[in-house]
Amino acid sequence: MADRIVASLLLPARGSATRGVVPPPLAELGVLVESGSVNFSLVRIDETGTVAAKVALSQLGWCAGQSIRFDVSAGLLVVSRTSEDPAARIPSKMGVVLPARLRSRCRMRSGEQVLLASLLEHDLLVVYPQHVLHAMVTAFHASLLHRRDLRDG
Repeated sequence: MADRIVASLLLPARGSATRGVVPPPLAELGVLVESGSVNFSLVRIDETGTVAAKVALSQLGWCAGQSIRFDVSAGLLVVSRTSEDPAARIPSKMGVVLPARLRSRCRMRSGEQVLLASLLEHDLLVVYPQHVLHAMVTAFHASLLHRRDLRDG
């Protein structure tokens, strides 16, 4: 279920339409956003790889000392709570230290901004890299131009 939710937050990869990709369940994301089950925070990655996530973590009800795990899904970093032997914990300042190897896999660099999405119903924190945000904003503006052209044409 969590993979479907994360997939619904993604843009399709460039050129993927020719490979028969099944569209993500966007309706499910729409319901979550409209119900207030998704909250967003825009934060910067500091030189240690930490993001100030106090707001996002508080929205999820996570606290300092909570054991967390990291996964990468389609270029996004997904953080979840875990009761297993933790590789990481939330520090007392309520930030999240993004592991260097995972930042590299997701093309995130110190100094860049990332979008934190708190998926309340699924108890997940999804980290969107800056290059993904750029692609989303660019696609959104292209769709506005396309709609305007259709209306005016």
